[in-house]
Amino acid sequence: MSATAPSADPLGEIETLTRELTSLETLLSDRKISSEEFEILSSQLKARISNAESSAYLRARTDESIAKRLRAANYLEPKVQQVCYHFINGPKTPLEPMFEADRIPRYFIEPEKGMRIPVDAPILRRLADIGILRATLFEKILMCPKCGTPSNVYARFKCPQCGSTDILINRMVEHLACGTIHEESVFNVGTGGVCPTCKKVVKKPGEQRFIGVMCSCGKCRAHFEDPSQSFFCRKCEVDFNLTTGIITDSYIYQVNEQMLEEARSQIGIPAIAQVLQKNGFEITVPGKIGDSARQFSILARRGTKSLAVDIDTSDTEVGVEPVLALFVKLLETKPDSAVFGALPRLSIKAREVAQMHGIKVAEGLTPSEVADKILDIARADLQSTSSDQEASAQTRK
Repeated sequence: MSATAPSADPLGEIETLTRELTSLETLLSDRKISSEEFEILSSQLKARISNAESSAYLRARTDESIAKRLRAANYLEPKVQQVCYHFINGPKTPLEPMFEADRIPRYFIEPEKGMRIPVDAPILRRLADIGILRATLFEKILMCPKCGTPSNVYARFKCPQCGSTDILINRMVEHLACGTIHEESVFNVGTGGVCPTCKKVVKKPGEQRFIGVMCSCGKCRAHFEDPSQSFFCRKCEVDFNLTTGIITDSYIYQVNEQMLEEARSQIGIPAIAQVLQKNGFEITVPGKIGDSARQFSILARRGTKSLAVDIDTSDTEVGVEPVLALFVKLLETKPDSAVFGALPRLSIKAREVAQMHGIKVAEGLTPSEVADKILDIARADLQSTSSDQEASAQTRK
């Protein structure tokens, strides 16, 4: 297959190239290749990975099997989780681009009132490619071909004869009473202006109609109807037109309603379980201890130690009931460590109940944030349990 031919399986190609890059890094660490050689080869591999990723997302627009595999990987990314939670538990409003002084479109989500989190436009475009979001064209943005930004780009209207931008553009109107055509400023409509031809007073906009524009050049004194148009970047001092400029699209993003249930099922418990698994835990979802019928959202084991996790989500705050339910389970099952995960947070009353019963809590706006806190609690608890057992063994000796 030629280097430019598209891969039949772009995701398989990404995995193969990523393994090659990992092997290359191993060779560097073992000093089997030089730093210069590594830089050259790794740059080539990264470029090929980037091309394969672009191809995969392009194919995902029409190939659901590829889109589904890409969605599974994206659901594990914290930024993607934040976007999904915006539409699942947040305000659910479409994400419209915001423009500041530099005229570059930016996107923000608001997981809480008064909190704004920026979201990179490429992430939203990627989620639209794989079907999680729907994109609707908002505006086309013209950018300088040299610096690649719209910040200092201005429209220029020029004299078609000498190219000067020193032109005067006059609106031409017709006085309906007598049919004369003059510049709009001559009539002063609404201020008691007088028609220069028939001398009648023109008071209302309905007494005249717009005809077009007439331009005059301040340099060569030419008169013309249609000025030539170009664009100018004041930063780079580059004059360009539509054929040489860079045109990019900005979009409004809304959730694909057909993907809501999939997103709900993928970005909560499975995402947290995946983080625990990557950190050395054996995972059962849902899980139970011994012969007990009580089930936990996640049961994680490392060696002989067990970590029981219950997860609950809410649009605003998780209430008391699921916390009490975990307390009842713990009375019967006795895991080495237990955590209640709340997305996005516990209510004040639920937090008081958790504290009263000694239940440790991990709260966060995304599953990744909750998973990190669960890991911190588990490491501290299981380490403490191991130390206590070692001390007990020493005492018996």
